[in-house]
Amino acid sequence: MQYLEFFRRIFMRQLSFLGFILSLTVFGTVAKSEISSQAQLGRELFHDPSFGGTIDSNKASGMSCATCHADFDEGKEPDGQIRTGHSIIGVRDRGKSQWAKVTSAIFERAAGGAGFCYQRFLQRIPERKIDPSAIPEDQAEALMAYFDYVSIGKKSPKVKLQGLSKDASKIAADQILKINGNAKNGWKIYAKACASCHAKPKRGGIGPQMVKSRPPANLQKRLHKIASYVRAGGFTMPAMGVEKLSDQAMADILAFFSNLNKRK
Repeated sequence: MQYLEFFRRIFMRQLSFLGFILSLTVFGTVAKSEISSQAQLGRELFHDPSFGGTIDSNKASGMSCATCHADFDEGKEPDGQIRTGHSIIGVRDRGKSQWAKVTSAIFERAAGGAGFCYQRFLQRIPERKIDPSAIPEDQAEALMAYFDYVSIGKKSPKVKLQGLSKDASKIAADQILKINGNAKNGWKIYAKACASCHAKPKRGGIGPQMVKSRPPANLQKRLHKIASYVRAGGFTMPAMGVEKLSDQAMADILAFFSNLNKRK
């Protein structure tokens, strides 16, 4: 009987612990579904190219935070898109930004780096003139609240600075042009990685037309410039490293562009 009583107590303890774990799961789910008004504002700003009307329409690029960043786990919930930036999951835990101007001292005030993008990519302000803390404080706090909300119960993805220097990007472009590309596959990749900003190959969008009405005088030079630009980034376009677009993927995209020009 003593043994039976002993095992009964062990069983009851395990049952109690299981109930505790289940309660955490249930309440965790409830907490995740109840978004605060501040986080809700952050969500709206995240998807708004006007950033709550704080951006002059004459300066607006048409981009929003959501143009470059996912607000979900792309690894577990892939949507078929290839974005230039990393997911916003775990921003606060990172404690630092890939942008040199966003120091640890102003990390939260600059909304984890969003303050840099607010000026550079949403308003096309030259990097030398950027002040990451110029983002309205209440909106920076709202963004951080939203970043925290989508991060509940999730780990931050590994973040790596992707942009190359101009010289390094030219060397990278040299290597890409040596790879045989697949135009058919290039069109599929273009649709996933480029079309959100460059719309269609022969039409404009947030970014410039990638295929003009007239073929360039030197097609190879043009393709090399595109490859270099992608790796280094540009005035409005963030860089895309091999973590986002492999050299083979870039070669496929260039083959797609080349094929379109040959049809003219």
